[in-house]
Amino acid sequence: MTDKHTFKSNFTTKIEISKAKSSKTNKLTVIYVHGLYSDPWGRKPEAVKSFAEENGLDFVRFELIGHGSDIENYEQADLDIWKAQVLEVIDDLVTGNVLMIGSSLGGWLSLLAAVERPERVKGIIGLAAAPDFTIDLEKYVFTAAQKAEMREKGKILFVNNDFTYVFTKKMFESGMRNSLLGKEIPITCPVHLIQGQKDASIDPNKAVNIAKCLKSENVVVKLLKNSNHRLGTDEDLAEIGASLKSILRLLN
Repeated sequence: MTDKHTFKSNFTTKIEISKAKSSKTNKLTVIYVHGLYSDPWGRKPEAVKSFAEENGLDFVRFELIGHGSDIENYEQADLDIWKAQVLEVIDDLVTGNVLMIGSSLGGWLSLLAAVERPERVKGIIGLAAAPDFTIDLEKYVFTAAQKAEMREKGKILFVNNDFTYVFTKKMFESGMRNSLLGKEIPITCPVHLIQGQKDASIDPNKAVNIAKCLKSENVVVKLLKNSNHRLGTDEDLAEIGASLKSILRLLN
């Protein structure tokens, strides 16, 4: 059942905490973290919830601050606020070990959660995971005019083949504070990275770059030739389910 939860940041978003009807595995909660300009209520998170139920796992999904029912606060949010929100869910709203499943921005946040809570996060599935995407955009994609507009106005409107985004200076500054790549990422749990090669938002090579940085020896990268950033086709969802079951076998 969906409820509203007010976080310590004083922002309120919708959340669903679903308890397994019968436990088939060791106590474990799947936490789904959605992407930028998305929400946790679509076909992909529904499929993840079904996978969790089929495998006797608790399941949690929630709206990131500034998304869904809280969309009016989007420009007030940033990586620091979102990371604190994810950690609050882990610390205060669930018990026991967790398996993070994060889409795009949610993949970045899932990796950050594993760095911050290594004793709780026992596995990660990144779906077009996008750590450091703000740094990549500023360094390799933004024009001089866009950079100037960001400095002067504090935000820009950015369009690519998949989505239209508003990016704020506040978000990009917090992205720098939460950067992960270019050094070893001290994550030792199993990680699966699923990436579409037709992704117009994230360079498909990013999944390989993440894998190279992870300390973990148990990392799987799946490059899906005909998939885009959404990773929402039947074939994509089947790969997500297979990754979930593969990590569960390692944890039991």
